[in-house]
Amino acid sequence: MKALILSSALVLMTTVASASGENCKALKAELIAMKDAQTQMMGSLVSNHETFASTLEEYSDNLVTSSGDAPKKAITKEMKASAKAFRTRGVQGKRMAEKLQEATGDLLSRVAECL
Repeated sequence: MKALILSSALVLMTTVASASGENCKALKAELIAMKDAQTQMMGSLVSNHETFASTLEEYSDNLVTSSGDAPKKAITKEMKASAKAFRTRGVQGKRMAEKLQEATGDLLSRVAECL
C-alpha cells in the first residue's frame, strides 16, 4: 500500500512538475523582458539627470552673460518651463516604476510556484 501511495505521489508530482515546467519556460521570456525594461528605465533616469544638469549649466551661463532685467526675466520664464517639464517626466517615471514594481511582484510569485 505504501508503494502504491508513493508511486501515485511520484506520478502526481511529475505531472505537476511537467505542467509547471511549461509555465516556468514561459517565465524566462518575461524575466528577460523585465530586465530589458529595467535597463531602459535606469538609462532614462541617468539621461534625465544629465539633461537636468546641462540645462542648469546653460541657464547659469545665460544669466552670467545677460545684462538687464528683460533677458533675466526671459531666462527665468524658460527655467520655470523646464522645471515643469522635469516634474512631468518625474511623474511619468514614477508611474513606470510603479508598473514595473507591480509586474515584478507578479512575476516573482509565479517564479516561486516553479521552485
